[in-house]
Amino acid sequence: MNWTSIKADLRSLFVPANDSRSVYALLGLLTLIAFILRALLLNQPILYDEAYTFVFYASKSFTTIVANYSAPNNHIFHTLLVALVYHLFGASPLLLRVPAFIAGVLCVPAAYLAARRFFSVNQSLAAAAAIALTPGLIEYSANGRGYTLIALFSLLLANFAGILIHEQKRSALIAFGLTAAFGFFTIPIFLYPMAGLSIWLAASFLTASGARQSAFRSLKVFLFTCALAGVLTILLYSPVIFFGTGLGSLVSNEIVEAQNWSTFFGNLPSRMMNTGALWVRGMPPIFSVLIFVGFLLSLFFYKKVSNQRLPLQVYMVIAATLCMALQRVVPLPRVWLFLEAFYMLFAATGLVWALEWALTFLPTFRFKSALTPSLTILLALGALSSTLGGWRMDIVQQNDSPEEFAAAYIVENIQPEDTLIATPPVDIQTAYYLLVRGIPFDRFFQRDHPAEIKKALVLVRTNAKDDTLKSVLGYYELAPNFAVGRATLVYEYGPLQIYSVPARRK
Repeated sequence: MNWTSIKADLRSLFVPANDSRSVYALLGLLTLIAFILRALLLNQPILYDEAYTFVFYASKSFTTIVANYSAPNNHIFHTLLVALVYHLFGASPLLLRVPAFIAGVLCVPAAYLAARRFFSVNQSLAAAAAIALTPGLIEYSANGRGYTLIALFSLLLANFAGILIHEQKRSALIAFGLTAAFGFFTIPIFLYPMAGLSIWLAASFLTASGARQSAFRSLKVFLFTCALAGVLTILLYSPVIFFGTGLGSLVSNEIVEAQNWSTFFGNLPSRMMNTGALWVRGMPPIFSVLIFVGFLLSLFFYKKVSNQRLPLQVYMVIAATLCMALQRVVPLPRVWLFLEAFYMLFAATGLVWALEWALTFLPTFRFKSALTPSLTILLALGALSSTLGGWRMDIVQQNDSPEEFAAAYIVENIQPEDTLIATPPVDIQTAYYLLVRGIPFDRFFQRDHPAEIKKALVLVRTNAKDDTLKSVLGYYELAPNFAVGRATLVYEYGPLQIYSVPARRK
């Protein structure tokens, strides 16, 4: 295989059509807009889950990262990328978010690639714009977790599936298998997009016109590719399975452990409502309605809207429903971030189809063909302008955290005999800021590692559930061990207080 053939294979994987340079210039502009919208949120204070990832995984050794799945917070492939950034550049919140940020920005061109396999140029540009502007995707691009990687891998998988449905090219099969394996290696929830796309592809093979023998051969080759992806996934997780926290930590932890049916159906309505609320958060109501209408158009008129033989959106929902039923688990709203990306993609393509259908009733004018892409770009620029006007400040103020300032006080004043006591999320967020200043998490009281306490610095957030000194100590059943009446308030910043409390003499 020479360089020319490799180049041709890569082009076939990532250049879905011979679109003009102006189209790719517009796609570049949309990607730049996505970059700016996401970059505005990069420097917000550390959030609980990303702090947890850093404190317990990304700041540890390579062997700890790849073998320790003691909590589902370890999105291993993403954690490895965070650890790489940390060791090369530092541990500021902005830097720890770089892998999620890059993945979030790349979702825009990936959406164009995936859409272009099934839709027109204008529809695909609109899909890219929708991904660029979706509030949930913007927010999670500035959150140091693996969810934007899952969205990116899902869109890339759809792109490769769009090739395989027409031609089983070896390069596309390899790309599909590798993408699937790294998706699973990021978070096992990649089962949802993988199942949806795989069932859709299998059904498309079996319903294709032509010789039945050819259809079964295509299905057999595809299933073999999926099996190889599964083997690679097991190899990637082998440090966890054989040398680390074990297979049970992957398949039966507290997040994915099967629930009884009454709990499952009890959780279902609220989780689905919360997911819907996440999808429309930050959108004007009229936009939410238009997007829903666009999605319905893409579904009911899919043969006119796209070149799909079978509607992918139906199979994505069927697969998600089957997986939930088989697992008896209702995932948290953030798990469906990848599905939100597909929802926005289909909604945008449906709306553009309706707009272009309506334009056929208008008389021809000079710039009629440029109207749809122009509206797409104007909408994106308008959203950018609106965001620059105030959205960043609102988000940052909502997430403003005094833990960084409390950590600075602790670094200057903590004594060797002091034990830090705090409840979640204050403990982990403060621990992050302390860790980057050289104070390990071991200085915090941990329920599973009790130790003798001579004196404590107790962190209390007055706007949290445990909002008093007694309630924080009570959380760990430590109140009888301390002379609470002799506690001294030594630091206060916003809602966060620090008390110095001596232990009772025995």
